[in-house]
Amino acid sequence: MRTETVTATALGSTGFRYFYSVCFFRLFGPTGLQDDCETEGFPEIQPSPPPSPFLSAILAAFQPVAYDNEEDAWRCHVNQMLSDTDGSSAVYTFHVFSRLFQNIQRKFGSITHSAVRFLGERLQRMGNQFLSSLEVMTSHSNCPTVLLDAETLLSCGLLETLKFSVLELQEHLDTYNGKREAAEQWLENCRKTFGDKDGCQRGNTQAQHMENLAELELCRRLYKLHFQLLLLFQAYCKLISRVETIKREAEVTNMSDELALLEGCLKEAETGSEGQEVICLSDDTQTNTETAIQSLVETLRARDFTSALNQVKVFRSLWPSDIFGSDADDAVQTLLHIYFRHHTLGQTGCLAVLGGSGDLSQASRRLMELNLQIRQALSQEQGPARLTRPSMVSVGL
Repeated sequence: MRTETVTATALGSTGFRYFYSVCFFRLFGPTGLQDDCETEGFPEIQPSPPPSPFLSAILAAFQPVAYDNEEDAWRCHVNQMLSDTDGSSAVYTFHVFSRLFQNIQRKFGSITHSAVRFLGERLQRMGNQFLSSLEVMTSHSNCPTVLLDAETLLSCGLLETLKFSVLELQEHLDTYNGKREAAEQWLENCRKTFGDKDGCQRGNTQAQHMENLAELELCRRLYKLHFQLLLLFQAYCKLISRVETIKREAEVTNMSDELALLEGCLKEAETGSEGQEVICLSDDTQTNTETAIQSLVETLRARDFTSALNQVKVFRSLWPSDIFGSDADDAVQTLLHIYFRHHTLGQTGCLAVLGGSGDLSQASRRLMELNLQIRQALSQEQGPARLTRPSMVSVGL
């Protein structure tokens, strides 16, 4: 089951630009959000206009259709991208892939830990290398947050580049899923054949020899899985690098620093408020989504970040899986999204890229070490086997 939302496609490219302009003037007048006086990178508090039904409609237009399964959402997005002519689907790419990659990482960690627990004592050093690779991959492969509008994609000639990059990501993803299924299937077969580890060291029998080979094949498949995840994330980093090139365009307003400052303040407030009870809000802010958004914007402009995070939790309980996201979504990312759309209302040419692509050189070195260890172990284990019977595993890496 999926939740339908208003999309930018339904409005049309020309109609959406007009819709944008009308909303901007009705909400803020000709001066917009900021004036010449700013403190710490944020606009000084100014009297806010009455809530408008247009802002929530605009936020909904930039909210991708919600799916229960991240992979279904990504596949649907890829299909929409192929026929996208105005960038209305393309702007979702970064949000949808980020959600998908987080889900991939969770499953990736689970299968790595399960495989390492199955390995015998003689391969524990190799298992520790896999755990080290896992730690590096998870700590250095957070998808950057990218916020921009469809008009900017078109004017900077990024739409076709983005289409090709999405197809490239899909190819890497298909390959990754195939290697994940191969590793999971081999681990399941090993458990059925040899049982879970009982801590007892078996003698040097033919059965033990076959189990050693099976464990090495598991290592080989797990290595391929780690390597393919690295390739998948590197392909996404390449896409982010292409997007970042438009920062130098004269007509593009780079909001990355401003949003990065806001993100840091929100994360600091989030850490400091862990364990605190959710505070009740006034009824005025809970009338509808328009008044809720207005309350959030005013709270952010007042730099009351703890209160803003608290409001997101309350609004999600009132309007689940709506423009405020769900409990599974990062509240900080939701607030960044609202702040960006609110700030850029009525204008195009704005871009924000938050978070680096991550230094994966350490992960690459770990995988190279694993490659060498697996080759050496396979060579040592399969040497005697060639004299007696064909090997049950392949040595190709």
